[in-house]
Amino acid sequence: MNRQHLRPIWTARLSLVVVVAAAASGCAAEAAAPPSAIPAQTAPDPSSGEQTDGHTAADEPVLYAVQSGPLGVVVTGGDGRLLYRSEADDTAPPSSRCTDACSRLWQPFTVASGQQPVLLGVDPALVGTLIRSDGTTQVTLAGWPLYRDPADPGGLTDSGRHGENDQWFVVTPTGDRATAPS
Repeated sequence: MNRQHLRPIWTARLSLVVVVAAAASGCAAEAAAPPSAIPAQTAPDPSSGEQTDGHTAADEPVLYAVQSGPLGVVVTGGDGRLLYRSEADDTAPPSSRCTDACSRLWQPFTVASGQQPVLLGVDPALVGTLIRSDGTTQVTLAGWPLYRDPADPGGLTDSGRHGENDQWFVVTPTGDRATAPS
């Protein structure tokens, strides 16, 4: 594999680590301006082997806590696309009510059976899984099943579905609904 294809991916991941570390240490308030998104050059390059479904090229599912700008610190997959939760789901025990047609509009964020996602800025104690009615294993955060919006353009840009029907919300690293600052 050409090393030039890997450079933007590793640069993006290193930048993401620095942003998350700065935010966690309280240094983010001292920065001139918080990053509003992962830079455009960090989008996965199809020729690099990087996947675009929230997993790495090695098919490792990823959950990153990142500063999104208007929604604050939120959770994304490894491709930088926002993850959502549904108010219709249950957390005790975790269960998904989004099946059939719903799961085509809101794709469950899944892992292989027994696999755990790579975490950055997300407390491992809050991450779990549930077995869906179709037998797939869906990732949960603080008990909330996680979903992806297939229309998400990436770059931490909400496709306008945050708060849709007062049910679908971008999720924070604690499993809470993201809220725009007032």
